[in-house]
Amino acid sequence: MDQANYKKYVEETFNNVKKENKELKKVNLLIAGKSGVGKSTLINTVFGEDLVKTGVGKPVTEDIHLIEQKNFPVRIYDTVGFEISKMGFDIKSVVKSFKRNPIQQLIKKVQATETTDDDVHVVWYVISGSGARIEEAEISFIKWLVDQKLPVIIVLTKCFDIKEATLLKNEIEKLIDSSFDIILVLAKQTEHQGIFGIEELIDATVELLPEGLQASFIHSQEASIKVKHNEAVKVVTATMAANFGTGFAPVPGADAPIMMTSQTAMMTKITSIYGIEVDKQKIETALTSMLGVYAAMISGKSLAGNIAKLVPGVGTLGGGLISGGVGMVITGALGYAYIELMELVIKGQVDLSTMTPDALTDLLLKLLPNYLPK
Repeated sequence: MDQANYKKYVEETFNNVKKENKELKKVNLLIAGKSGVGKSTLINTVFGEDLVKTGVGKPVTEDIHLIEQKNFPVRIYDTVGFEISKMGFDIKSVVKSFKRNPIQQLIKKVQATETTDDDVHVVWYVISGSGARIEEAEISFIKWLVDQKLPVIIVLTKCFDIKEATLLKNEIEKLIDSSFDIILVLAKQTEHQGIFGIEELIDATVELLPEGLQASFIHSQEASIKVKHNEAVKVVTATMAANFGTGFAPVPGADAPIMMTSQTAMMTKITSIYGIEVDKQKIETALTSMLGVYAAMISGKSLAGNIAKLVPGVGTLGGGLISGGVGMVITGALGYAYIELMELVIKGQVDLSTMTPDALTDLLLKLLPNYLPK
């Protein structure tokens, strides 16, 4: 691949990653609950502290702030100082009081528009699971949300005592005749307990969101690598299926195979899923390392033994045409190795901005055999 074409390829890939991120649809999440129940801690744990620190907390009303960040596909309506009495939830006159309630007014306003882009897509109603009881007016409010056809998850935070929190959960289930998730959470580690319940909350949220919005939420959340991993595996599987029967042919006089186009698209989607911030240097490093992997496979200097097991009589890939089935296996191995790389980046064990292409090639070559037939 000559220098001019290579630079063009890097530019196209960089632009594709940016486009992939830009085209993620916005998820609108409403987080409600009384003061002091741990809403901010929950947001920080799921989405990272940077969202609250650098996101714009634009006031929608005196009691509701919209937290959003440029190029971040989740918008959070955060109820500030939510109190049942302040919001007008008098259980004796609940219908009339709704007319004065800012959350109800917000929901009615966005539901009245023709587009679904500004709808509230899911609600987390947060209650302290530590020595708390749920008020009748809260029950009425949650039932009203359900009546509006809004997906609701009740999040019991500060669950220091699991037995106590479970009793509260059971009480809520009896009071609300509706089938939805009630999740016990500890969003901040203590001296005696680690964080729990966050992954379950993320799974439940993804399940409730429309299919077109699930990728946006998965991209944005930082707490569950497992959810990102599962979504990335879907991308690898789809790319493998698309490549079956295509064949794997080295381009004459070049290191890059024809199939690199679809595999780069796969890499682009996986990068977006893991929410990795990219620049041209990182893209160039990743692409150069992939070329290095292909060069090693084509020359037979690395992985030749594993490849040979796939196709009897093939010792190297040089100048040959590998069947679509083998190409599919190679695509899968590259995809899974790249997923593992992204997870190393997220965990802080690999820094793409300081790693050289040769070093990254070596790392990928070490990871690849784990995903090739033994």
